[in-house]
Amino acid sequence: SVTVDTACSGSLVALHLACRSLWGGEADLAIAGGVNVMLRPETSVMLSKGGFLNPDQYCKAFDAAANGYVRGEGVGVVILKPLNQALADGDAIYAWVVGSAVNQDGYSPEGFTVPNVFSQIALLEQVYADAGVDPLTVDYVEAHGTGTPVGDPIESLSLGAVLGRDRTAGQRCLMGSVKTNLGHLEGAS
Repeated sequence: SVTVDTACSGSLVALHLACRSLWGGEADLAIAGGVNVMLRPETSVMLSKGGFLNPDQYCKAFDAAANGYVRGEGVGVVILKPLNQALADGDAIYAWVVGSAVNQDGYSPEGFTVPNVFSQIALLEQVYADAGVDPLTVDYVEAHGTGTPVGDPIESLSLGAVLGRDRTAGQRCLMGSVKTNLGHLEGAS
């Protein structure tokens, strides 16, 4: 059992660590997940005073009217096995993780809450190369998309730089964010 606290990326880093453990033969099965429960008001008050939260309580991911994120509560958990073992066990398979990578955004002159487009591009290029996936074959991305006027454009630029490179007009790649329905589950996002 490992607790991972990397802010918004906690669940994804837990998934990354679980996959690496399975791929490295350290485990036969892994459970990765995240939870966000808002038990006290102080965090919401601080985020509101800092201008991070949407004042009208609507998450507008990748929208020109995006003006902050909406906090949400929830739990997300996945059970992971090597593909050959899941097939042998007759498990229902909902997705196949073919690659995973983690990096750190590094310094941004705008502050620690602002993503770094160059670090995101480097991470995307690394994970697609390591997984042997041609970015042109990707037709949907479930993005972070918190509905902030700074983070969403940076994420869009990063994804566009990698997934849009050499893509023709007929090769669409759709992008969405479930946060418009659930809110930002922060550590469970």
